[in-house]
Amino acid sequence: MFSRKISQLIITFAFFYSAVVCHFKAIETYKDENILLSYFLWFCAVTSFAGGLRFQIAKLVSKIKELKNNE
Repeated sequence: MFSRKISQLIITFAFFYSAVVCHFKAIETYKDENILLSYFLWFCAVTSFAGGLRFQIAKLVSKIKELKNNE
């Protein structure tokens, strides 16, 4: 079986790949003047990109909580 680090790396890569695919599909639909679908795909791309950065976001949130509790 895969170790936990390798599986997390694969999932992170999948999030970034999904973000890139959604972005390019959004560009394509925007050129076809399907504005609503392109905005939805860009939203999906942003959320997929944030999913790829989930560990860094979690660290940032915990540091902000620590600073807030120390004050």
